[in-house]
Amino acid sequence: MTREQSYTQAFENQRKILSHKKAVFESAIQNLQNANPDFAKINTRLSQLGAALATTAISGDSEAVKSIQSEMTELSADRAEILKSASIVGIEHDCNVCRDTGYVNGKICDCIHTAAKNLLIADLSASLPLQNCRFENFDLNYYQNTDVDGANPRKRMTAILKLCKEYVISFDPRSSESLLFMGDTGLGKTHLTLAVTYELLNRGFDVIYGAAYNLFSEMETEHFSGHTNTKYNAAINCDLLVIDDLGGEFVSPYIQSLLYNIINTRDLSGKPTIINTNLAMGDIAARYTPRVASRLIKYTAKKFIGNDIRQLKALEKK
Repeated sequence: MTREQSYTQAFENQRKILSHKKAVFESAIQNLQNANPDFAKINTRLSQLGAALATTAISGDSEAVKSIQSEMTELSADRAEILKSASIVGIEHDCNVCRDTGYVNGKICDCIHTAAKNLLIADLSASLPLQNCRFENFDLNYYQNTDVDGANPRKRMTAILKLCKEYVISFDPRSSESLLFMGDTGLGKTHLTLAVTYELLNRGFDVIYGAAYNLFSEMETEHFSGHTNTKYNAAINCDLLVIDDLGGEFVSPYIQSLLYNIINTRDLSGKPTIINTNLAMGDIAARYTPRVASRLIKYTAKKFIGNDIRQLKALEKK
């Protein structure tokens, strides 16, 4: 789901809910009118007075206008009492700011922004363990606190975790740096990028996250089917693009060109990107051409080190 789709869905959901509430209220009013002759007479009289008020106001007869308004006030009070005795209340809006219209003074209401954000998070969570991959459950205890080949895994990963948290706090879609997370499988690259994605989505930023093989496959299918390049354009224009597991997809000349265009276009427009990969820079150059590698050299690269956490957790269950 793209950000545009989430807003479309949020507005549609709001429209359906409001429409249902109106239908329920109008049905209750109609039933009361059928059952209570006094209520029906009051409604008829109020309608007549409303029409008379408009005509009288044009004539300029201020006394007659006051008389009509006074009668309407009394009838409205009687009507309200009948509604109260019948336990019929007006439409209760979920948002009292926009009254469930989705707009305030011509601008999108915060309730729609929140609903669209939640739809994006729910959509991503349906296919990825978004709720399980948060900063607070990134366990540094799985990383050795001793030097391995001249580096301390826990110290390295503590620094990377700190970087990710600060990245979220200071994120700006026009100036934040692009990140390249490298390292073997099972070292937490996906966990941390999902945590970044969740936090930024929760703050209302437009983030697109996807495994390379899914993103590229969808864009390729869309491109060669002759449809508009919706997914490609979304990836180019979003606040943050996160490409997970670069190198896990089938590579073709089209994919090579696609990756370069995405990286290059976002770089030229100053939009940040985060890429996770098991590949070393030399492998990236060989697999995707040196042009791609030359663009990724400009990213802030972090090497994840340690033991495969998935294997460690599997051993714990035995």
